[in-house]
Amino acid sequence: MEQIPIVSFNFFSRNGHFRRPYSNVSSFSYPFPPRTAIAGLLGAILGINKEKVSETFSTEKSKIGISLNKQVETFTHVSNFRQTSSGDINYSIKISKKSKKLKIPNCISDSNKVAIIPMELLKNPSYLIYVSMDNFMDELISRLKAQRYVYTPCMGLSEFLAQIEYVSEGYAQPLGAREAEVSTVINKDDCSLWIDKINSSNGYNIQELKVPHVSTPERTFNYKTYLVNWTSNPIPVKMKNSGYIFEDKVITFL
Repeated sequence: MEQIPIVSFNFFSRNGHFRRPYSNVSSFSYPFPPRTAIAGLLGAILGINKEKVSETFSTEKSKIGISLNKQVETFTHVSNFRQTSSGDINYSIKISKKSKKLKIPNCISDSNKVAIIPMELLKNPSYLIYVSMDNFMDELISRLKAQRYVYTPCMGLSEFLAQIEYVSEGYAQPLGAREAEVSTVINKDDCSLWIDKINSSNGYNIQELKVPHVSTPERTFNYKTYLVNWTSNPIPVKMKNSGYIFEDKVITFL
């Protein structure tokens, strides 16, 4: 492996939500944005057409890594979701000549019922994103520095507006198989836990999660299993040939 160019930036918001697709009655969130969500974020920054995001930020053309800036905190918010009708309107609305008010007939369909769904929301989520791309690298760095984005960044849902803060740029050096403390979320297949380094006094809360990895324009997703430390501390692992050193930190890519 050769050294690769890297740009890093903070991605944070007041609230966020990245829905786990297997949740039904309650809508649970991943503790960090999946690679597919970060690809959408990069597409928003650069103004990439939605249908071309998956191709533009494929694993062959881009590398994306993520670390948690702070411990993951969540809370439950009950949301009202309304089932809208098909859009067919078979009635007319009249304005009263006397009161000048709208008179809406009672024949409107009752199909748009409200569903009350408990949602797990991220509280003040903050992440450090690492990106390396074959194309658009200079434009991405320029837009990050100038805080000039084509579309508004959001933390999962459009209601949760997000902020982006440029951090640094440079080159990452490849790292061979070794024991290391990895600062980013790491693919489970690329490592095994360094058990001797983990004990209860170190405050580790390491979980294994199956998360979307890549998608197609038709929104078909492939998944990978990752290790994430909810306390935001580095994860001690025995690595294979997949890591890099960037600014004295060991990082990997999703």
